[in-house]
Amino acid sequence: MAEKLHIFAVSDSVGETAEKIAVASVLQFQVDRSITRFSRVVKAEQVDKIINQAAEEDAIIIYTIVKPELSRYLQQKAMEKNIMAVNVMAPLFQVIQAKTGLQPAYISGLTHQMDDQYFNRMQAIEFTIEHDNGQNLDTIKDADLIVLGLPRTSKTPLSMHLANLGIKVANYPITMDTVIPSEIEDLKGQIPMVGLTIDIETLMELRKERLRSFDIPCDMDSLDEMVAEELDNAYRIFSRLKCIVIDVTLDDIETVGNTITHKMNLPLRVTHHRF
Repeated sequence: MAEKLHIFAVSDSVGETAEKIAVASVLQFQVDRSITRFSRVVKAEQVDKIINQAAEEDAIIIYTIVKPELSRYLQQKAMEKNIMAVNVMAPLFQVIQAKTGLQPAYISGLTHQMDDQYFNRMQAIEFTIEHDNGQNLDTIKDADLIVLGLPRTSKTPLSMHLANLGIKVANYPITMDTVIPSEIEDLKGQIPMVGLTIDIETLMELRKERLRSFDIPCDMDSLDEMVAEELDNAYRIFSRLKCIVIDVTLDDIETVGNTITHKMNLPLRVTHHRF
């Protein structure tokens, strides 16, 4: 019985998958354990060095080498040296192939490409936070989408939802006396723009609550006029900027987000089913 356990995690990409599987596995055993990761293994001579070292150190090999020829070569050399070697991707490849009738693409580093997608998403989130509520107009030209909307139309939550899909969003508030700045006007026809609105009854209730919160007296006639002017100003702006106008009164953020990405052919369209 071995008192120590040494695992070599071998990959033709960065090796994180093999290493994580190795870590998750060895933690189940109360034994002195160590893991060595070998990444970017793409040549037979590299495999030979790893096999010789594994033989010297009595190591187990866990590998995620995608290319069939090199994978078979490692397995053959391991058998010749009586080294235990496990291709941790092969069983799942076989199951997926049997289920779909498709052949694997055998492309190395696809998870690393997904890391690039993650980095792009983080950039989109950072951009969207920095351009919330009309901030940093000097760099708004770098947005993938500009969202303009009346108060309480969920501009910020919608922008963050889209940012999580990798879309850089800037949002700008519309009120009764808003004048759109030239930084946005100049982008008409260059960057997609969306105008968010809600029905007049909902907007009236929101305004009443706001007035009560600040204890500002306002009669119904003047409130009606204020809300009507606010909507009129919003629609004038939306028309001038050629925005797609979306009423968010009854729809949730994900539905509105899907509508936007679909209408404007933006990068992603995602649906979330909750149970």
